[in-house]
Amino acid sequence: MNSRGFTLLEVLVAVSITALIGVGAAQLLKNVSDSKQSLDIRSQQLASLQRFNNVISRDAEQFINRKIRDNYGNESASLLLDDGDYAVEFTHAGWRNRRLSKDPRSTLRRVAYSVEAIDSDACERARLTLESWGVVDPEDDCLIRYYWHVLDRSSDSEPVSQVVLEQISNLEIDVLVEKRSQQSGQSPKIEGKDWFSSWPSFQNGGAQGNSEIPVALRWRFNLPQFGDLERVWLIAYDEE
Repeated sequence: MNSRGFTLLEVLVAVSITALIGVGAAQLLKNVSDSKQSLDIRSQQLASLQRFNNVISRDAEQFINRKIRDNYGNESASLLLDDGDYAVEFTHAGWRNRRLSKDPRSTLRRVAYSVEAIDSDACERARLTLESWGVVDPEDDCLIRYYWHVLDRSSDSEPVSQVVLEQISNLEIDVLVEKRSQQSGQSPKIEGKDWFSSWPSFQNGGAQGNSEIPVALRWRFNLPQFGDLERVWLIAYDEE
């Protein structure tokens, strides 16, 4: 009985088909891997934005009208906007003490937010995160949250820094101010509202019986992954 093997042409065709299937499978696997990596990075970027929202919300919504003493012993308002080294600085409540603490501290805390150069020491963690996202040479700055362990500082009081956003640009913070007037024996009357890019304002106080009360903070900024964003937080400012 005669046996017949494959011809050279048939072998070449089979090898070509096998090679095409292998190349296609490898390309498909690479596409799946790249897609997963892109989704993971996008998920981390969304988590970063959510962290920013949670941190600012927690601080702003617990705002309290409590002045402090700065490192030089000077009195600073409970809310500072576009004043000094930080974009915004204020006092908030809700800083919990540890359970069974033998030396309980104040539940108030002073926080500040600042846009720092991406190559600064404060942004080191942001740079590492960006590298894991494939951003080797970032152009934007990062957003840093600072807080102090004491309200009324001494000359050696240093803040603790935390990265809130890895990349940010064009940050603008405004405060919505209610202008109120009050006559003796009457409830305050709202005369109007206006946005200010700095606080305290020079007009704060005004004529006798008139006052200006911050009621909201507005943040406007740009993120490379999401474009232009705007967020408004209400604050509870009790007159002294």
